[in-house]
Amino acid sequence: MSHEITSNRRHIVLGILAHVDAGKTTLSESLLYLSGAIRRQGRVDHGDAYLDTDSMERQRGITIFSKQAQLSLPDFGGLDITLLDTPGHADFSPEMERTLSVLDYAVLVISAPDGVTGQVRTLWRLLAHYHIPVFLFVNKMDQPGMEPDPVLKELSGSLDTACIPLPDTDPEHFDAETAEALAVCDDRLLEQYLELGQVPSTCEIAALIASRKLFPVYFGSALKNTGVDTLLRGLSRYTAEPTLPGTFSAKVFKISRDAAGTRLAWMRVLGGTLHAKMEVTVSGTQRSPDEPSGFGASAPSTLKVDQLRQYSGDSFSVLREAPAGQIVCATGLDTVSAGQILRDGARTGQPVGSTGDHAKARQPDSSPKTGAAARQPDSSTEACTAAGRSDSLPKVPETAVMLSESLQRRSVSEQLILPVFRSAILLTDDTDPVTALHNLKLLQEEEPMLGIEYDPRTKQISAEIMGEVETEIIRNLCEKRFGMSISFGSPSVVYRETIAAPVEGVGHYEPLRHYAEVHLLLEPAERGSGITFDTNLSTDALPLNWQRLVLSALTSVHFRGVLTGSEITDLHITLIGGRASEKHTEGGDFRQASIRALRQGLMSAESIFLEPWYRFEAEIPQDAIGRLMSDIQRMDGRLDPIGGDGVRAQVTGFVPAVETGDYASEVRAYTHGTGQISFSLSGYEPCRNPGDVILKTAYDPASDLEQPADSVFCSHGAGVTIPWNEVRSYMHVDTGWHPDTQQAPDGRLPMDGRQEDGRQTFSSQWRKAQTAEKKSWQQQQHDISAGEEELRRIFEQTYKGSSWNTPLHDPANDFPDDSTGLWSRDGSLERSAGLPASSSKDSSDGPDRPYASQNRSTGSVPPGSANSAREDYLLVDGYNIIFNWPELRELAAVNLDSAAGKLTEILSDFQGTQSGRLIIVFDAYKVHGGKRHILHQGNVDIIYTKEAETADSYIMELTHSLAKKGNVTVATGDGIVQMIIFSAGARRMSAGELKDRVNEAKKKIRDRYHV
Repeated sequence: MSHEITSNRRHIVLGILAHVDAGKTTLSESLLYLSGAIRRQGRVDHGDAYLDTDSMERQRGITIFSKQAQLSLPDFGGLDITLLDTPGHADFSPEMERTLSVLDYAVLVISAPDGVTGQVRTLWRLLAHYHIPVFLFVNKMDQPGMEPDPVLKELSGSLDTACIPLPDTDPEHFDAETAEALAVCDDRLLEQYLELGQVPSTCEIAALIASRKLFPVYFGSALKNTGVDTLLRGLSRYTAEPTLPGTFSAKVFKISRDAAGTRLAWMRVLGGTLHAKMEVTVSGTQRSPDEPSGFGASAPSTLKVDQLRQYSGDSFSVLREAPAGQIVCATGLDTVSAGQILRDGARTGQPVGSTGDHAKARQPDSSPKTGAAARQPDSSTEACTAAGRSDSLPKVPETAVMLSESLQRRSVSEQLILPVFRSAILLTDDTDPVTALHNLKLLQEEEPMLGIEYDPRTKQISAEIMGEVETEIIRNLCEKRFGMSISFGSPSVVYRETIAAPVEGVGHYEPLRHYAEVHLLLEPAERGSGITFDTNLSTDALPLNWQRLVLSALTSVHFRGVLTGSEITDLHITLIGGRASEKHTEGGDFRQASIRALRQGLMSAESIFLEPWYRFEAEIPQDAIGRLMSDIQRMDGRLDPIGGDGVRAQVTGFVPAVETGDYASEVRAYTHGTGQISFSLSGYEPCRNPGDVILKTAYDPASDLEQPADSVFCSHGAGVTIPWNEVRSYMHVDTGWHPDTQQAPDGRLPMDGRQEDGRQTFSSQWRKAQTAEKKSWQQQQHDISAGEEELRRIFEQTYKGSSWNTPLHDPANDFPDDSTGLWSRDGSLERSAGLPASSSKDSSDGPDRPYASQNRSTGSVPPGSANSAREDYLLVDGYNIIFNWPELRELAAVNLDSAAGKLTEILSDFQGTQSGRLIIVFDAYKVHGGKRHILHQGNVDIIYTKEAETADSYIMELTHSLAKKGNVTVATGDGIVQMIIFSAGARRMSAGELKDRVNEAKKKIRDRYHV
């Protein structure tokens, strides 16, 4: 039956948080039972808990989805509570974090036997980040040996010294120790206590809690209902209702579906009143997971609320309206997603996403209040009286304002907990991939962090995952809802990309009867800041409505980087220029120009490749410290100073996520169950091996048709596409921003300081090489020369004290004896690498047989030993050299085979003046059914790669296998390969340098023989 919420009592939204198995759901059951909301108290282990409404939750005994319940406490000071029970398992932390954005207060449940675990510390950091006032409830105090003092000492040492137990009485009856501990939390209160002997009042304690200067601690057992009534009285005494504005807005924090499949949008009303059948508009910092990431992205549209529901457990009431502060869910909002803000549609002002918009939202609203906001007391006396108190100090209104400001700030915050692994989704039945993708997108509406993607190159669906338990739940949901059977492949790391220095991105879209031009300033932002947007453009230059369209388009697109197509992060985007046509411009024109401008800026910028790092917290026996330190160093991790009491050690630090694997199980194993380690995402740092990942991914940004970087201009009545690297000279607007003004004194582009510790960035020079065939030969040589100098600067800055023409280390000791590589027909390369040649009887296995499958000679001399002679190898990228030497390039235009034969002849003559071995590698990856094979022509070895194998990848493979035995030099004009072969300990030689050495050898021959 429809009704209105008309209660005049205080109302708060309270979240229950805990690590898994701490008794969080049991505490929720106890709160509901003692408040009279339920008649019988259920139990998690019995599968009948009131808030465990899903069959999977009852079966597993864990909370998977956040739940809502309504509590009314007439016997505890007249407080109404909307209770949100959140998941405790780490795999469902994103669901928990989304709930934090709508809370007024939180109860953090601590298991007394377990103490402060790594997951508790993670929750504590999240609560601090979202500035949520916290009450602590120490559960399971009924177990043998549990005493309050040791637990309280751990809370003070691990969380905060302001974790103070509060007696179940009014403040005027507090003992001197408690009064002094409270006074120490605030300088003014301390001065008041020392000079006047005045104990902090109820309202002052409430203000301390709201400002997170005090964290009350309560002890008890939720299963036996001991101490829970004390917690309820504490909540009644020391909480206040936030003062919310009269203008309507609401934060969507969850999407779900009921038993009938109806889509439900869960939200908190942040101001005004939400009515059934009301029209709303959508804005916010997070895009819908179903919005297209390219030109299909549309501007915010008006939606209509169909039905309003307020749930308590599995049942709900239908509402006509919901005032400010309430948690409700709405039907009919089929396109909204978690994280978005709903507004009343009549709002005007700044563009969506501007910082000023967020600042404005945090200001107290002076318009007439409705609902809960209208009931907020305006004086301290009225406030205290409303809560059954008689304090005279004016604190509650300030507390209400603090709560409101904190809530408004959280409403526009980005999530901190993000998946760092991606796994392929394998269809194990006859489900059509298109249907499967659609079904998985429906699940992604409920869990936006899934990040469902489809790769058209591999025809593979993948998802970002938190852990094994989440994958099991997804499998069960697919089977239960869609009758679809799936499994997950091995997980891989989710990388990110950013830029190293500011750059202007330009985009123009002008097919016939369309027009838009956009200029964006892209600036690197602080690590972990995500993507932010702003405008610095007069409305005289570009009207406000077009500026809003630009920022709306940018916020709705999932932008990919240009190195591997990974998501862009840590970027501040400012609109600094643009132009529209009164006659021809339409809304879609600016969306397309904006996308092209951002991509053109990314293509022009110096990109940095990022990998995720974990923060780890370990508690282990003292004698296991050595093993842990050794493992962390092996993972390239960093250790903080080690703490402990001499018996058990607390070790913290940071480690690359890709290295952790199932290390938590290893810790439990080598400590015999007495040690534990937990991991939480610390952030993203420059990748340690960017070249390997970039080449393996093989992403081509120029071929990304969904997010192009080229611009479209009108010429003779038709649209003409101008490449991204030429488009700047065609632009109609000059913003006055030039990269020259952003350079360092020595002329180099500014580089991130993190690069100095062995990490590297990749310049736009290698991307320019992709379009080199469109330029003149003189311009190509100029670009090659510029790329050479830039590579030299990057290398010498990155690897201090190393020469550009020498390897970084002695390769003889870097490669294990079981390195795999080429299998040749005559065994010559195997013998040169210290490996046994294949016998004739093995030839039936084909020329592509790796020597990992062969039997190795136990009597061979180990590479790098005192008795092994080091041989010189020169590896030449055949076709790369052909297209970098003018005379061979001209011959290749007529006949490519003739050019290859001419190069072989030239290098054979050259090899006659050299020592060592010369190997030419020709790319045959497009030869259907082709197999790798070797030919011997005079004093030169010629290798043709197999189908789908590039010369670049094979040269690096061969370099690894030969570098342990000899000194390897690679001749190629590819700057990326030149950088990467250093990791294998090889020398590099450019195409120009090889030509110079060939000419020098010819000159010596002519001089010697007087030719």
